[in-house]
Amino acid sequence: MDASARAKRGTTIKDVADAAGVSVGTVSHVVSGARQVRPATRDRVNAAIAELGFRPNRVARSLTRSRTSTVGMVIPDVANPFFAQLIRGASDALEASDYVVVFGNSDNLATKERRYLVEFIERRVDGMIIAPAANADADQIRDLGEQLPVVLVDRVTPGWLGDLVVGDDQAGMALAVDHLIGQGHRRIALINGEEELSTARARRLGFEQALRARDVAAVAVSDGAFSIESGREQAMAMLAADPRPTAICAGNDLLALGGLQAAHELGFSVPGQLSVMGYDDIAYAKLASPRLTSVSQPGYAIGAAAARLLIERLRDPSGARQEVAIRPSLILRESTAPPARPSAVSLGQ
Repeated sequence: MDASARAKRGTTIKDVADAAGVSVGTVSHVVSGARQVRPATRDRVNAAIAELGFRPNRVARSLTRSRTSTVGMVIPDVANPFFAQLIRGASDALEASDYVVVFGNSDNLATKERRYLVEFIERRVDGMIIAPAANADADQIRDLGEQLPVVLVDRVTPGWLGDLVVGDDQAGMALAVDHLIGQGHRRIALINGEEELSTARARRLGFEQALRARDVAAVAVSDGAFSIESGREQAMAMLAADPRPTAICAGNDLLALGGLQAAHELGFSVPGQLSVMGYDDIAYAKLASPRLTSVSQPGYAIGAAAARLLIERLRDPSGARQEVAIRPSLILRESTAPPARPSAVSLGQ
C-alpha cells in the first residue's frame, strides 16, 4: 500500500509489523512493554513506528493492560489563578509520563464534585488528583482511595490516610505576621475563606498562634469565601469598626484584592493608612495598585508534586503513604509599610 492510501485510513499496527518484518504480536509487545523483545527487533519496530507516524490506540491498549493512561483531576475553582497554576503543574508532569488528563471544575460544590468523581470512575481513569470542595463528601473520597490511586492536593478531608500534597499554611501565616509586627503593627486583622476548608482553618490557626507567640491580640478575625467579593465585604466591616486595624492579613490573594478595593472605596490609602497582606502570590498580586505583598505558595510546584506522587503510586500501589508540605516564602512589595502615626490617620481623606 502506498503512503497516500495509508494516510487516508491511518497507519495501523499491521503496517508497522510489515515495515519492520515482524508479527503484529511483536509490535504489540514493544508498544505495551508486556513482554521482553530482543533489542535489535525492538529497534526495528521503533524505527518503523517513527517512520510511519504510528500512534497506538489507547483504548485498545488499555484492554490488554487494564489501564487507560488517563488521570482525572477535580478542582474547586478553575478561575482562581492559584488553581490554574496547580492544574498546569500537574498536567505538565502527567503528560510527560504519557498520561492524558481530564478535568472537572466543582465550583466548590460538593454535589458537583460527587458527579465528577462518579463519572471519572465510569471512564475507568487510572487515578485521580482532587482538591476537595467545601463540605466535600469525605466518605466518598476515602472509598475512592480504596478503589484506585488518589492524591489530595492543597486541601484535606477528615480521615484521609492517602497521599497528600499541601502548602505549609501555618508557617506561611507566621511569615505574614512576623513581617507586619516587624513593621510595628499591633492592630492586625484576618479576613479568611470558608471555615469548612482545611486551608482556611490552618491559616487561621497559624495567624492566631503567631500573634500569641509575640504577645499580640488580633483586633478582628472573620471568615467568608476565598473570593474578591468576600474580601471586600469583610474588610468593609473591619474598617468601619472601632478600633480598626492598621494591617489586614488575608487568607488568599483574592481576599486581599477585595481588601484593597474596600480601602479605596472608604478613602484609606494603602499602605499609608492600611497595610494589606495577601497569600498565594498569584500573578495578579504584582499587577495590583499598590503591588501586593504576599506569602508565595507556588501552585505550579504543588500540582507537579501531586502528579509525581500519583505516578509513583500507579507504579507501586503498595508503597508507603506520602505527605508533601511545600514551604512558603515571603514576597515583599508596596502594599505593606509601618503604621501611620495616630495624628496622620483619618477616614475619607
